[in-house]
Parts: sequence; C-alpha cells; structure tokens
Amino acid sequence: MLIPSPLRLLCAGAAFLEVEGSTLGEVLRAVDEHCPGFLDRTVEGGRIRPELSIALNGHAFHYGLTEPIAKDDELTIVPAIGGG
Repeated sequence: MLIPSPLRLLCAGAAFLEVEGSTLGEVLRAVDEHCPGFLDRTVEGGRIRPELSIALNGHAFHYGLTEPIAKDDELTIVPAIGGG
C-alpha cells in the first residue's frame, strides 16, 4: 500500500508498506498493526473517511471495506485535493 505524505508520520516515514489481507478492511487493519493510529485516520463509522479515496490498481473510487483484494493488487490512499 502506498502511504500518502500526511499519514507517513504514523508509519515512521514509510511511503510504502507491504501487508496481506483479502479485503480492503483487512489490509487497513494490517497497516494499523505496523502504524498505530492509521485505521482511525482512514476509517470512520465503518467506512473510508469522506476526504479520502482508495485507488485499486490505479482506479480511484470510494471502495467499501469489504472490497476483495487480491495478493498482487496495488492500493493507494488518495487524499482530497483542496482548491478553488
């Protein structure tokens, strides 16, 4: 999983973590084991926080926590971009 800059402090500065899980929720919980507090910053009320999107193999979408993840899938957390 590619970790966005604002969340890298939770992961000792790591930009990328390789973890296992068969769903998006399992992957995020696995990242949280290495980066305590990560899950709280990415999930709210059982859903991905509204200011974040997940890119699965380069396709950004608002995936649910039960989205199936294959072993070789690449995940990226995409924070919202502000501006006007």
